[in-house]
Amino acid sequence: MELEITNRIFRNEKYRKLAAELAELEKDRRFCRHDIEHFFDVARIMMILCTRRKVEISEDIVYSAALLHDLGRIQEITAGIPHEMAGQITAAGILADVDCPEDMAEKIISLIANHRRKDNPEDSPEQLFFTADKRSRKCFLCKACDECNWVRKNMEIEV
Repeated sequence: MELEITNRIFRNEKYRKLAAELAELEKDRRFCRHDIEHFFDVARIMMILCTRRKVEISEDIVYSAALLHDLGRIQEITAGIPHEMAGQITAAGILADVDCPEDMAEKIISLIANHRRKDNPEDSPEQLFFTADKRSRKCFLCKACDECNWVRKNMEIEV
């Protein structure tokens, strides 16, 4: 498995600065954080779902989208812009910086744009990414679970 674009993103200075900024903004957050552990969980669950449903998609696209999909949370926290919208712009800039091919960048941005939409077409990469993002949360282990108002709490282990 070669994750060429994923590794370029991870080494990109802008990406690292934004990931650090997001970590700082969420450092006192009692609920789920949007960190590298979450990003990798989303990617791995997405790949399992794709295998099970026989949906073919590049692992590099999945891991790249996972690294980038919540960076828009910075604008959501600081300016009230929905993070899936802000994230598309942020991702496009980073993808251009790392010389991501246009067709691949379009797919990555589509996953980011749709990762909060419940009504994606069934078994589409966008729906599987949405599902992976939601299933990545370990509510059953969270100390703040009772205080959380997230409606899709994961109270059982599921992939």
